[in-house]
Amino acid sequence: MNKQTKIGVIGGVIIAMFLLVWLFSSGEKEKKDKRAKFISSNWNSRFQVDDKKPMGLYLLTSLTQAHLDSNHHVSVVTDWIDMDSIFENDKSKKTFFFVGNNFGLKSDEIDTILSEVKKGSSLFLSFNDLTENLFSKLFYEYQTKYEYDDHVNVFSDKHKFKMINLFQNDTIATDWKAFEKVQSLGPHKSLSSFMEMSNFIKVKHGEGFLFFHSNPEMFYNYQLKRLPGFKYAEFTLNQLSSEQDVYLLELGRLTDNYGNQDVDDDSGEDGKVDDSYFKLIFQNPTLLTALLLSILGILLFIIFRSKRTEPVVPYIAKKKDMTLAFTETITSIYFAKRHPYGLLQVQRKNFYATIQKHFFIDLNRGSDHKVLDVLSEKCNMERAEIDELVNMLETKEASQISDQYITDVNKKMHVFYRKIGVISDKLNEKIQAREMVFRRAMLLPILFVFSGISLFILGVYYLMSSIGVGILFWPLGILLVILGILRMSNPYMKVNANSIEYYSAFGKKYSFDKDDLISTELKTKGAILNFKNNKQLIINYWDLSRFDQKQFKRFVAKFHNLEL
Repeated sequence: MNKQTKIGVIGGVIIAMFLLVWLFSSGEKEKKDKRAKFISSNWNSRFQVDDKKPMGLYLLTSLTQAHLDSNHHVSVVTDWIDMDSIFENDKSKKTFFFVGNNFGLKSDEIDTILSEVKKGSSLFLSFNDLTENLFSKLFYEYQTKYEYDDHVNVFSDKHKFKMINLFQNDTIATDWKAFEKVQSLGPHKSLSSFMEMSNFIKVKHGEGFLFFHSNPEMFYNYQLKRLPGFKYAEFTLNQLSSEQDVYLLELGRLTDNYGNQDVDDDSGEDGKVDDSYFKLIFQNPTLLTALLLSILGILLFIIFRSKRTEPVVPYIAKKKDMTLAFTETITSIYFAKRHPYGLLQVQRKNFYATIQKHFFIDLNRGSDHKVLDVLSEKCNMERAEIDELVNMLETKEASQISDQYITDVNKKMHVFYRKIGVISDKLNEKIQAREMVFRRAMLLPILFVFSGISLFILGVYYLMSSIGVGILFWPLGILLVILGILRMSNPYMKVNANSIEYYSAFGKKYSFDKDDLISTELKTKGAILNFKNNKQLIINYWDLSRFDQKQFKRFVAKFHNLEL
């Protein structure tokens, strides 16, 4: 990585960081400045004190603040450490307030609050359920009853408040809970009721009061938007002192699934709380900026650290031996052109170039007896072997050059190279282990794939149109697509040093030992390979591509000639 690239990378990262910070911060400013009308159709989020959704408590929180005089305010308490500091710094009377589904505190925490209530403070709880330790602390006896309806008329003194139950703007029936028999820490008084059952009671405890309300759903935002709901919330808050600070006990709010062993408590809208650290970071612009700067620092460290550890002298890789690749290239050219005499000329040029390279003898200028004697002496071979090979390479009868002739020349050259040490044992092993792969023609599998896709689409269309025959088309289409893919992905046959592997149309592999090949039968449309133990392999030329047909015919002809 050069200097200009590094500068470009660093500049791009810095620009990206500033864009991210700007995007997050501009979104917050836009919300604050425009103050667009809040509209929500989320009916899953419940009992959140600052939530403006239909089932939130934003209106109740605002109404509570309006109920207090100018010298007192509403505060949200989310941790007991904050509550300890409140008790230490503020000795005045307070109102502890909670509206929600499930409520729970530790035993020592509720004892502390009850001791404050004894001194003149108040505790207001509107709940559906409490933890077991709170029941034992607040009640000596506790029983409830239910009224199942889509609405209920709540009575207080001479006032009637009609409360309804909504979900997604539809009125549906629900259980309205009321106290049947309650014996608490002190004498109690019924403040409101329905069906002659109290749902809001006031309990005297020392110099203060405990308020228990059995229907937190009556304080939803959609309830307070209705005049009866607003009036009932106003009536409820009027029971509390307007000269005491109100502390919302969010530290005691439990999830809707609390106590249910079959449900995990770490989720979102279904009553579970997302308390991940990334949520806190993305909600706080300062923490987000710190995170982005940390990422930038890590990137800069990696860039400059990699520069320091760069080796002084780069590693020079060893040149790859291209002899085998060159041989395979020449072979493929020959198979494509089908011109034996042209390949013989290539063999002759390569042979003469090899002799000149290793023995400094130029056979291109003439291969007289003196030159061949020198070559025989240098390579320590019989003169007759060299003469036979040279004569085969120097033949001028182009019409008589056949595939078998080329094969014989190649074998003799191979033996010669091994004797003089040009071909090592390792290279010879590579040549022997070379694998030939014959592949199928692509027309049929492509036809299968396109036909399968067409049948699948047609079957789905028929099913959408309620035509019963579609139930047969789409599985048939899938089967054709799978068959076409198998024919394209699997070869027709593989031939290596030891075995012959044949792959059926469905991808099943059949392996035959190459040494077990007894004979070959050449047919017009294919070939039959006969193995020991009466095994046969029938090859169809039509199932091979044109190029692979030519290669396979030469491969079979080689074995057929050996038999003869």
